[in-house]
Amino acid sequence: MRVFLIHGMGRTQVSMALLARRLRAAGHRPSAFSYFVTRDPLERIAERLVAHVDEARADPGDDEGFAVIGHSLGNVITRLALPRLPALSRFVMLAPPNRPPVLARTFSANPLYRALTRDAGDKLADEEFFRRLPLPTAPTLIVAGTRGPRARWLPFSGAASDGVLGVEETRLPGIAHVEVPAIHTFIMNDAEVARLTLRFLVSGSLVESTDRRG
Repeated sequence: MRVFLIHGMGRTQVSMALLARRLRAAGHRPSAFSYFVTRDPLERIAERLVAHVDEARADPGDDEGFAVIGHSLGNVITRLALPRLPALSRFVMLAPPNRPPVLARTFSANPLYRALTRDAGDKLADEEFFRRLPLPTAPTLIVAGTRGPRARWLPFSGAASDGVLGVEETRLPGIAHVEVPAIHTFIMNDAEVARLTLRFLVSGSLVESTDRRG
C-alpha cells in the first residue's frame, strides 16, 4: 500500500525515517511529505499535501488504496486537506492534537512562540478552527502517548500525557483510540506503535488489547 508520512511541527521528514523503513520492510511504499510552518500557513500546506498525493498517485500502476500516517500537526494538516484528497483507505494519527492543546493556549501570546509557529500556532489555540476541521471517514486509529511527566504543577495537572499533549486532547468521538507508553517527540519510533500501525494498515481495526474508547 502507498503510505504518506507527514511529520510534526518543527520536525522534518527525517523524523519519520525509521517508521518508513519498517513500512518498507513490511511491503508498503512510504512517501514522505515535508513542510515548514514558518514559511507557509496551514491552508497552503494542506494544498501542497493534496498536490503531493495527486502527483505520487499519478502513476497508472498506482491504483490501489493509500494511507496517511501523521505525527502531531501532520494530522491537523491531513484533516484540513481531507475534502480535497482522494478517499483514504487508512488513517493513522500519532499524537494528534484534536482540540486546542493546553500548551498552545498557554503560550499563544508569547512572542517567541508566535515567531516560531506563525499561523499554525494561532490555529492550534483556536477552538473554532478545530470545530471546523473535517472528521475522517476512513478507518482511523489514534495513538496517544502516556510517558510524559505527571507533576501537578505542569499544565496537564497530573493527567496522562506524552509531555506535549494530554491524552484527552488526542481523542475524537467514535474513532478508535489506543494509549502507548511513549513520549510525543519520538512516538513514531516506538516499536509497539510500529506494530499497531502495521496491523491496522492491513486489517483496519485494533488488536484485541487496545483501548476502544472514542
